[in-house]
Amino acid sequence: MAVTIDDIKDLHLDSSPSIAALETIEVRHSLWPTPIRIVTNHADGVDAMLETCEVVNFEFAPLLINRGKTSDDLDQSFNITLGDLGEIVPPLIKQIRASDSDEYPQVIYRQYAYDVTSMSFAKDKPIDVVKGLFIEQMSRDHQATTFDAKTPDKNTVPTGRTYSLEEYPDLKALL
Repeated sequence: MAVTIDDIKDLHLDSSPSIAALETIEVRHSLWPTPIRIVTNHADGVDAMLETCEVVNFEFAPLLINRGKTSDDLDQSFNITLGDLGEIVPPLIKQIRASDSDEYPQVIYRQYAYDVTSMSFAKDKPIDVVKGLFIEQMSRDHQATTFDAKTPDKNTVPTGRTYSLEEYPDLKALL
């Protein structure tokens, strides 16, 4: 009996041991001719279908993706280390700095279900997609580039009404 994998929950709860999670990132900026597309655990690279039904190539590069802590708010963050030996990301960052652009590079994280026995996707489209991540901090050395990708702060705008004793004198009894 074949198990259908529709989302990340199915991958972890109902899939067979031969189903692996392929993690990918896409980093794009309006100044770059093409986005960077990296897959972490498929040494030959892979052609994969995006959620838009477009088929693109993800190249292999040593990649470590740490998802941020789980929280009750809308903020998400990833700490990503790309073992690019200073060859992939630094020249593209120089392009951004040379143009004095204030635009941050955008990161899209995708996870696919991949059947290692048949060497094919268990589901054509990604089972997990996180969009709206922006690179805010980056460090690099001769071996790797590490950056934090996170959503813009969602909970910085106050909502509701501020209660004061001048407007609501009855609140004084609660203090």
